[in-house]
Amino acid sequence: MEKVFVDTNIIIDFTKGFGKNLKELIFLQKRNHLQVFVNSIVIAEFFNEKNLNNKKSFELANRLFQFFEVMDIGKNIGLLAGELLRTNQVNFLADALIAATCLKHNLLLATNNKKDFRKTKGLNFYK
Repeated sequence: MEKVFVDTNIIIDFTKGFGKNLKELIFLQKRNHLQVFVNSIVIAEFFNEKNLNNKKSFELANRLFQFFEVMDIGKNIGLLAGELLRTNQVNFLADALIAATCLKHNLLLATNNKKDFRKTKGLNFYK
């Protein structure tokens, strides 16, 4: 079974009505073809949206995240993220933590921003 880490932009696009990628991933997960993951960075990036101050919007968003397994970020992921930043394989801390999570747990990355991760050695993308 494929294991796929879902980047924040995939989730945001879905909630704005123009991203079909997440719908496909959840459909495939329900059929036991793959499993979808996020980490606390994706959750923080998504939940900083001002429109989530609305209680109904917040509850809907929170329900959406029930479909994901949440990967913890620990020391080893932090160390690898630091290395990815130090060696210019990624430019931003959030992206480094996402890439490190994928690398440490052998997850494919589903993202609409492959350019942000293109220099990350060993990182594989979900098609």
